[in-house]
Amino acid sequence: MLLFAVLRVRHSLRSMSSTQRSLGSTQRRPGYIKDPMSDAKIAMSKARREKEMQNAANARMFSEVTGSVVKKSLTLKDTRNELADLNEGWQKYEDQIKLLQSKTRDHEREIAKHEEFMRNFDEMIGPFEAKYEECKATVKVSYDFAKVKYKESLQKLIDNFGFNPCYKRWFDEF
Repeated sequence: MLLFAVLRVRHSLRSMSSTQRSLGSTQRRPGYIKDPMSDAKIAMSKARREKEMQNAANARMFSEVTGSVVKKSLTLKDTRNELADLNEGWQKYEDQIKLLQSKTRDHEREIAKHEEFMRNFDEMIGPFEAKYEECKATVKVSYDFAKVKYKESLQKLIDNFGFNPCYKRWFDEF
């Protein structure tokens, strides 16, 4: 732009006659309005202003594009971080599942052992349990016999010696 303005000023100077150039700014033709672009300083100032405005427009455009690119890159970075966190969490859950599956297999083995023991219990303990029931029956018979004998002996004490069970003292030996 600046080059264009300089060339324009040169062209306008060449096209003017030497008399017009010598008249200067004080003597002008009647009805003539000076073209502001014919002045080099004004033309360069306008060209500089246009270039600054073009640069500002480009800067706004590029800043918007750059801003959106930076925003998208930050969003992508956040998404990647979230994905990494999710993968880490997934791995932790996977490890927990493996641990629980291992414990489940251990418990199933223990349950199988106990079920096997329960199936064999009657075969191993059955004879002892039958002997125990037989012993309990024998003890019951002996206890019933002792109870009857105790009642008889207590009655004998009451009848023969005048013993009253309500007045039994702690130091009585019979």
